Amino acid sequence: MSDLETTIRTIRQDVDGSVCSRSRVMDALLDLRLEAGSRSDVTGLIDDALANLPGKTMVPADWWRDRLDMLELTAVNPVEAVG
Repeated sequence: MSDLETTIRTIRQDVDGSVCSRSRVMDALLDLRLEAGSRSDVTGLIDDALANLPGKTMVPADWWRDRLDMLELTAVNPVEAVG
């Protein structure tokens, strides 16, 4: 399991309830972007999530879980060769 996958799973464990703090979600996405490094398939999904982050102060937890699921699937099954 890659460090990126481990980070995604750790972040997912902290998601509970029906909403999450928007600032925490944004921080987590930025951390994941740093972790992803040159993985443009993953950073593209993160950039899209950041651009479309809902809410002013809170984010629906279901939205956040869906994005984490997509990121994990992409991390596990890369679109491009991982060097």
